[in-house]
Amino acid sequence: MPKMRTFKFWNETGLEKETEQLSLKRAVKAIQGDYKDQFIGVEYITKKGKQIEQQIKLPYGRKYRQALAAEAKRAARKAAEMRK
Repeated sequence: MPKMRTFKFWNETGLEKETEQLSLKRAVKAIQGDYKDQFIGVEYITKKGKQIEQQIKLPYGRKYRQALAAEAKRAARKAAEMRK
């Protein structure tokens, strides 16, 4: 049976959430819809028993980042079109 890890997430306003997932990537993807901040903190214990505390930039994942980039390009193109 795979080892499930407990991940604690928080933001600057004090909103804290906890989830149990197999990996950090899955945990962040599961929780990122709940936060509107650009950066959130995360704390967890690795397989080797080391406690990690770090900051993660949202959105997390290639699909989300590419969607935001495409949206920014579209908005810039629309603004340029309106100026003409």
